[in-house]
Amino acid sequence: MSAVVKSISISTKKNRWIMMVSILFFTVLLGFNIMNFVMLHIFQPLGFAFDALFIFVLFNRINAEYICEIEAKSLVFIKKSLWGTKKYEVLNHSIMGIYLYQPKLIDITNFRRTYRMQSALDPRNVWTIAYTVSGKKNKIENCRIYFKPDQKFLAELTKKLPNKIMENDEKAVLADLNRV
Repeated sequence: MSAVVKSISISTKKNRWIMMVSILFFTVLLGFNIMNFVMLHIFQPLGFAFDALFIFVLFNRINAEYICEIEAKSLVFIKKSLWGTKKYEVLNHSIMGIYLYQPKLIDITNFRRTYRMQSALDPRNVWTIAYTVSGKKNKIENCRIYFKPDQKFLAELTKKLPNKIMENDEKAVLADLNRV
């Protein structure tokens, strides 16, 4: 099935430079650990593991690509990274609400699963899709996906799901409370 509209993650040049400098910094630290091992015979496995892990995580952050697609009966989120490709599909009828992300200490609604389908390097605003799925023993579970759409994607989403798009999470919480 072909997508009506796609939104692909972006990253600014400044953010890429910051990540590259960070990778260079941890590569230099790894080089110092290797020099200590070769010259002084001091083996620090924690230092090796720490530096290699940070290099790998930062490199994965730079190379990750997030794609949001609007299809006829669903929204599809695809994450491509060094770990492989993951695809999540949210059916339109299961969506409780789509709203601008607002960090809170305590949510009224408990979410069983949360997926981060957005790049930290992307300067756009974070939006949240709250939806329901059938879990074990057909128990309804609340889930959410964080994503960063462009304006064209949001406009098309507003046309397709006019009652679901909102600026805050109050309507999504009310939809969840009315379901119970």
